Amino acid sequence: MLETRIARRYLWAARKQAHTAFLSIISTLGLAVGVATLLISIALLSGLQNQIKSRLIASSPQILIEPAASNTIDGAPAISTAAKGLGMREVRVFTEGIGWGGNESQRRGRPLRIRSRDTGVAAGSAVLTRDSAAAIGLTIGDVITIVGPRTRLTPFGPVPIVRKYRIAALAPPTGEEGASDAFLAPSETSALFGTGDRPTKIEMYGDAAEAERIQATLAASFPNVQVKTWKEINRPLFLALRLEKVVMFVSISLIIFVAALNLISSLSMLIMEKRPAVGVLRTLGATNRSILMIFLQVGLFIGLTGTLLGNIFGIGLSWLANRYQLVPLPRDIYFVPYLPFTLDAADIIGVNIVAVLLSIIATWYPARVASRLDPIAAIREE
Repeated sequence: MLETRIARRYLWAARKQAHTAFLSIISTLGLAVGVATLLISIALLSGLQNQIKSRLIASSPQILIEPAASNTIDGAPAISTAAKGLGMREVRVFTEGIGWGGNESQRRGRPLRIRSRDTGVAAGSAVLTRDSAAAIGLTIGDVITIVGPRTRLTPFGPVPIVRKYRIAALAPPTGEEGASDAFLAPSETSALFGTGDRPTKIEMYGDAAEAERIQATLAASFPNVQVKTWKEINRPLFLALRLEKVVMFVSISLIIFVAALNLISSLSMLIMEKRPAVGVLRTLGATNRSILMIFLQVGLFIGLTGTLLGNIFGIGLSWLANRYQLVPLPRDIYFVPYLPFTLDAADIIGVNIVAVLLSIIATWYPARVASRLDPIAAIREE
């Protein structure tokens, strides 16, 4: 197109004017730095989030079964058999509830999340996490009093269910939200919560990619339970991670916006120098739209050059930092040995779209001013 050829000629000729060339270079470098910064930041955030997601998938069940209309799950053996037949490699059936754990000698206590588990200790014993035991001042060999969340009738009226257990071992805390604080044998947990040997939850572990297919089959076969996949279990965390990524993207995009504003200065200087040429073009029959497209393309060329340089630097540095682990971390402090950098195609496309759109928006006003120049007045300035 004629407009494109003229835009290239104007841009190439601008190198001869030192001030115009300097502003163009600053605009290009500013866009390059903004694009590279955004790409590197998104790559780092995506890498860390992928590490968190992979650890969640590995530690949390791929499918969780919970009761729908009652406190316990009926037909747990049939559900477990069906899940294994569908491809789940491990099924864990357990009873879980909230009780009150107390230290009678010190009159201290706190709520405890209690789960059934084959503790491997003698009957009448319990296993507590270190944090829970420390919170109520107990250790191995001490006796903990647990009050269940239900009552039983006596001649003196309803009284709470109370059990005493000797602490046989202390377990390390998992650090996960909703993790258990104490573990009892399955028979003890069933008696404490009155579940009648029926579980309250079933955790299933297998291929995460097959979770939704298995979920649909189990939900259709057993309508009396709730079937959740690992995505639904961790949905609040995934939403928080997504929001964090969006906020970072918008915040760092402001760097590109500021860099794009430099295009206004460089393009305005170029228009001032080309006023007589614009007047000649108008007298030769160029329309307002043609002049507008010429200077829009000049600004777009600068924007595309800066975006391309930013892509080369940002993607290249992210790949090198991840490939050769250029940013190591202390293994005894962080859960990853080095800072991971991961770039998705969607992130790269999004960054480039934002950079190009901001370049077009920044050049629109000066290009529109150029298209409305009076050709006679512009020629007289020659």
